[in-house]
Amino acid sequence: MKRLLASMLIVACCAATVFATGVFTGFDPKVHGFKFANTFSNDFVPVLDVRTGGLCGGMCYAAVDYFLARWEVPNQDYRPANGTTLQRYLYDCQTHAIMGSLEAWMELGNNPFGVRNSEFFRWGLDSKRIERLQYYISQGMPAPLGLQGASGLSESHHVLAIGYDMGRYKADLGDYQGDFIIYIYDPNHPDETRTLLPDLTAEIWVEGDEKGNVIQGTGWQTWFVSNYSPSNPPWLPNPNYPDDGRVYELDVTFQTGQDDLRSWSGEYVDLSLNRGSGTEQRFGPLNASRWLPFYTETVSVLLNPPLFPNDIQNFTVETNFGGFSPDNWDMLSVTVRGRGGGTLDIARMGVGGPYRFTGSNHFLTIPAINQAATPAGWVDRLQLWFTTGSDNLRGGNDNVSVVVTFTDGSYQAFSNINNGQEWGRDTSTTVMLPLAIPVPIGTIASVTIQTNFQGGGDGENWDMNSVDIEAWGNGVDRRIGHNGYQRFTGGYHNLAIETQPPYP
Repeated sequence: MKRLLASMLIVACCAATVFATGVFTGFDPKVHGFKFANTFSNDFVPVLDVRTGGLCGGMCYAAVDYFLARWEVPNQDYRPANGTTLQRYLYDCQTHAIMGSLEAWMELGNNPFGVRNSEFFRWGLDSKRIERLQYYISQGMPAPLGLQGASGLSESHHVLAIGYDMGRYKADLGDYQGDFIIYIYDPNHPDETRTLLPDLTAEIWVEGDEKGNVIQGTGWQTWFVSNYSPSNPPWLPNPNYPDDGRVYELDVTFQTGQDDLRSWSGEYVDLSLNRGSGTEQRFGPLNASRWLPFYTETVSVLLNPPLFPNDIQNFTVETNFGGFSPDNWDMLSVTVRGRGGGTLDIARMGVGGPYRFTGSNHFLTIPAINQAATPAGWVDRLQLWFTTGSDNLRGGNDNVSVVVTFTDGSYQAFSNINNGQEWGRDTSTTVMLPLAIPVPIGTIASVTIQTNFQGGGDGENWDMNSVDIEAWGNGVDRRIGHNGYQRFTGGYHNLAIETQPPYP
């Protein structure tokens, strides 16, 4: 039952060079697929913080909707924030993807102790299932596929079939079964054509690259053509800005910490852009729904009028929390990105946080900067994942700081990363640390965890069970450091963690 519910609720969830013998629809993931990856966390029951993971089915259904409507798919490269038009549409499509093929998911969930694994695997090689796929592809219509997860490998998933190649296989469960290839758009991997292949030995379906090279660690028990029915996608403009050196659009990314942004009682977040002349542009509310704990939301706003980067002095983030039971919001970071015409892409026009917004703390002003887009393979932020053991971090006057040291001897310090807040016993906390300038990953020498605890009878102690350090940037998402248990006391304050290759 647990596995069936996971398949129904989560189903968590695809480059155009092809083999000459294949049959294809004309769907090119680089042109017709979404530019962001399927990394959604869905606010299923907000009051209880019950979430589901992924909108793979919704992204596949929506991609077909745009393709058949001959509309340009939204070209934003960031995941749409919860409650926005595109996110709501993808969520509705996800519901259709699950409910439209509920009978198939229920059938595949009826597999006690894996006794039907071989049967389910062969379904994907059977003529009836292949003929249905061939029908859609021959009509030039991409076909959403449901993939039933295989134990110990991949979760249940949706991908989009955009072509196939039978090779010498006759769909008769006879010879040359290994020749059969399905070409797919996988919403977990934007801009790529991937393949779905039968592993005849393990009796699972695996994912491969465009040339059919198997990607290790993937595996599903079988596939089926989902019962897709078209819907009207929302028309969202893809602006083409003049190449005049001015900023026309701001993409504002917020990372929420342990305490969410509530929204259901009217709580909102605004952004103001302030010029040296004292004039301003105000945008908001930016949040269309609750912003989840330990989750990132990006919203886009248009400048009116557009401005040259040097005309922008600072930005102010503002909340309206108040009343009898005001909301509190742990904002780990905010990053403002500027966009314009031609090659104008300013990776960071403003960086701030962490900051805790409360009923009495409503404003955070951050200076404007003009930092070019992060080069490919470089790092512009670190994410630290802390787990606390049986002795909490008290907060208040007892806090944690971090120093990032680089190979040339320079460093960047981040004070009070817990923002004066308690980190409770047996909890996990994520902290995002934006670097002042992007750097090559190999130039980060070490990360030092520092506490300011005083000794004595009332001195603080903190059991840090572990910390993982991840480097994020343009094409970079890699763990570069780890440390296990460490007890910080009034006499032990500093823990230096090496971050040089080879990485853990």
